[in-house]
Amino acid sequence: MRALRFASFLVLGLMLAIPAAFASVDSRVLMLDDIRTQQTQIRDDVEARSGRYKDLTATERNELLSKQARMLQTIEGKHSTADLNDQQKTEVFNTLEWIEGVVNNEGDERMVCERRAVLGSTRKERVCKTASQWREEREAARNMMDSRGACGDCKVN
Repeated sequence: MRALRFASFLVLGLMLAIPAAFASVDSRVLMLDDIRTQQTQIRDDVEARSGRYKDLTATERNELLSKQARMLQTIEGKHSTADLNDQQKTEVFNTLEWIEGVVNNEGDERMVCERRAVLGSTRKERVCKTASQWREEREAARNMMDSRGACGDCKVN
């Protein structure tokens, strides 16, 4: 009986230890070599005006190559996204989404992230929305401010 109890504790301990061993591996961490390889291929296709990039305008091509160069400079010398600070991660994510959006003509549907301060805290959080959602929020805020400005003497409770 004592051996059975010891064996069950041993099995239970192993079951608890195995997930803990893999907890340090974050599935959200991307290897930057993969991004560099992909971006090199994209740059080659953009410059050759081939594949998915053949229909880009000169302005879109120039902007894509400029954003891409800035992003590659940001990740230079780094091995994974874990080596980037939060602002750099957001910048890289936004650039990758922008490139994908331009290629697929999905400007309003591409994801754009911002780092915003949490009210009552010094902590920041990442807020991601589509470009059209950000634009709609700005327009709604502008309209609300315009309607309040027209009232002048109105009191808000």
